[in-house]
Amino acid sequence: MTPISSAATLAPADADPTLWYITRAAAVSAYVLLALTTNLGIVRSLTTQIGERVSWALDELHQFLALLTGAFVLLHLFTLLLDPFITFTPVNLLLPFAQPYRTLATDLGVLGFYAFAVVLVSSWLRRRISRGIWRGLHYLGFAAFFLVTIHGLLAGADAGQAWMRALSFGFGSAAVFLILMRLILRPGEAPDVTARASQRP
Repeated sequence: MTPISSAATLAPADADPTLWYITRAAAVSAYVLLALTTNLGIVRSLTTQIGERVSWALDELHQFLALLTGAFVLLHLFTLLLDPFITFTPVNLLLPFAQPYRTLATDLGVLGFYAFAVVLVSSWLRRRISRGIWRGLHYLGFAAFFLVTIHGLLAGADAGQAWMRALSFGFGSAAVFLILMRLILRPGEAPDVTARASQRP
């Protein structure tokens, strides 16, 4: 999300603000979906690490949320191009260069977009690449989430709203907590699920 800037080329005051509202709604929706996708992915990884079986439904939900995130990201970018209230070009949205407003914040969003795109594409190619490469590329999902979080806080039109701050803090805190749990619960320290099962009558 990028707010209207006095430094950018603005549309007349009587221009239709519909696209501006769609842009903001798409950005918030994409962020919420990205946060859910990221945290669900960590939960899935953590569940596997401690030796519990992961339901196929969890995998399907994770993939569905990722695709839905991508759809709202594209909607956000497309409406930014058409929005008359601030001038964005395809170059601005695809390259971290010469942004019309808040260069650093927008550039972080561009980098977050590419990190997310790499993760999404690598998931589609999972059967064609080695597991090690897939895992390495998938770690970019963390970078995408935190880059987009900072992007939204610095450039979002709703960043000053209490509900948006609560969303960013809540999802960010959940991600940090789950990542720490992922690092703390080493495979060797995980409970022996097989042994427990064999002891059942």
